[in-house]
Amino acid sequence: MNGRIIDISPVINSQLAVWPGDVPFSRELNLSIADGANIDLSAIRGTVHLGAHTDAPSHYAANGEGIAQRDLSLYLGPAQVIS
Repeated sequence: MNGRIIDISPVINSQLAVWPGDVPFSRELNLSIADGANIDLSAIRGTVHLGAHTDAPSHYAANGEGIAQRDLSLYLGPAQVIS
């Protein structure tokens, strides 16, 4: 493949839409340099389906392939020379 891979991943934040009933993104700040701590320390929570991603057939079919068995070329658009 001669071309570029363009990252279409959206910024992950609390406004990012999720499937109805799934867990939206959230971040909990536990320690903050701005508040006098020696480090910034946080935890995140959210569905594994945040942002741009692909689902393996095993996600929606009982006997579907796992992502490790899928050929990466299935997920790439046609190669184009961009100048």
